[in-house]
Amino acid sequence: MSATSIVAVGNSDVEDSRKAGQEIATRALESLETRCEPSWVLAFCGGHHDPGDFLRGLRATLGDVPVVGGAAIGSITNSESGYSGFECAAAVFSDSVPLPWILTESTADGDEHGAGRRLGSKLREATGDSDSVLLFYDTLYSVGPPPELHVGSRLMAGIHEGLDGTALNLIGAGLLSDHQFSDSFLFDGRGVVRHSVLAVSVPSGLDTRSVIMHGCVPISGFHEITSIDGAIVHELGGRSALEVLTTGGFSPEALTLNCTLGCKHGDPFGPDDEAKFVNRLIIGYNKQEGWIRLFEADFKRGDMVQIMSRSNELMMESAIRNVRWLVESMEGTETVFALYIDCAGRASAICASETEEADVVREHLGDAIPLLGFYSGIEIAPIAGLSRPLDWTGVLTVFCRASDG
Repeated sequence: MSATSIVAVGNSDVEDSRKAGQEIATRALESLETRCEPSWVLAFCGGHHDPGDFLRGLRATLGDVPVVGGAAIGSITNSESGYSGFECAAAVFSDSVPLPWILTESTADGDEHGAGRRLGSKLREATGDSDSVLLFYDTLYSVGPPPELHVGSRLMAGIHEGLDGTALNLIGAGLLSDHQFSDSFLFDGRGVVRHSVLAVSVPSGLDTRSVIMHGCVPISGFHEITSIDGAIVHELGGRSALEVLTTGGFSPEALTLNCTLGCKHGDPFGPDDEAKFVNRLIIGYNKQEGWIRLFEADFKRGDMVQIMSRSNELMMESAIRNVRWLVESMEGTETVFALYIDCAGRASAICASETEEADVVREHLGDAIPLLGFYSGIEIAPIAGLSRPLDWTGVLTVFCRASDG
């Protein structure tokens, strides 16, 4: 593999927002292709920064270029990773890469399905089958308390309805500013927006290859969801959901750390490939009523799910295995850069791992490919041919020159 400099990554953790943007831009320009000008930017900004000042810092050095992206709990690059709230990073594309088209829709009314359907209709007009599109939305609807989130599953259902059969490779995230769910925002090419969903085309001439990693493994047979209300699962197989999940020896308190509910797509009796599972984090329970609360509200009555074990050891093994596979699969291609979307729950400060999982990804990806990564609230990637919101997942995508590009 050989990395090129048509895309250059810069990062910063200085506390002054404008200076952070300037520092990122300066570092990226040092590596950008000779005799090329910056054309557009993919940028992610830590939650302690003023996003408007950050944008002004970028453009003070790069000029009035479109900037897309938004809030991030932290950033990940070839040189470092962190989530103190001041980390920012950006990929600066040279003018030898075509400008993407940028589409947005408002989610301010709380109707994620309607916004998704409108965006999907626009995507259907602008794209063709198998095109790749980056998709970002700001996760937070209101700060609460408790915080209320835009529901990614409703948004994605609307997008697929609007696409009306057009098969796109949608990769993206629900963006958050911090682990406390205090803010979220997007950069829509022009400025800072909230309560929106953003779609950005992968420019012509570039192909993408992705891996999905989580490391969760099934530790039960299939259980039918027999009673569910939104994100609250009341019954599995006619028994209280909490009773079913604790039968295997888990205490209710351990469920949020050690278990997910997983829905396997494709052949239910085929190999347990992690790229076939959509996992939902368990974020609460009620001992008296016997229900559990999931992070997303997309499971429905009649779905067959399995109890999944998650651990730091399995997470690290998955990261090493999948990154190695992706790097080996890229041999002979001209790589441009890598984008890593990492669930914020996989940070060591949250999952109590001794090693940062993002550092494992950085190490095994190597320095030959410029890396832009960030910590997210929700990850979006294709499972069994359909892009879906995911939990507890890392999505690594490598961009390379198209074979006919």
